Amino acid sequence: MKFGVGVDYSLKALLALAERYPSPEPLRVEEIAEGQGVPENYLRRLLIELKRGGLVASQKGPSGGYMLARHPARITMADVVEIIEGDYNPVDCLEEGGNSPCSRDQPCPMRDVWREVRDSVTAVLQRTTLQMLSERRRTALTFSI
Repeated sequence: MKFGVGVDYSLKALLALAERYPSPEPLRVEEIAEGQGVPENYLRRLLIELKRGGLVASQKGPSGGYMLARHPARITMADVVEIIEGDYNPVDCLEEGGNSPCSRDQPCPMRDVWREVRDSVTAVLQRTTLQMLSERRRTALTFSI
């Protein structure tokens, strides 16, 4: 039921970009990787996925790199999870065409609870934006001195 490391690394990279927003200067992959403690090669693959998903834009050339494609308040954690991992389902029986041993024809009291879990997690992710995460990080840094 946990999200993969790709979601964590993607969010760290996006937070680095959010902190520079709306600067027109892109951030190099090497800088993001070093600053966030993320493996550079893996980060490159994730950024390609995030670009396909419309969350980041890239600029080629010696001064190239990545920047957010839209305002941090318009990018949610749910967007990132969807792009990197697909639909969030805590158990197979909630997936369409899943490999669950359960029959969908028969009522299942656990399926209803799992559906509530999925919907609750999704709601939290949908209302949590990069801007909110960036503000939390800034506040945490300010108070940890």
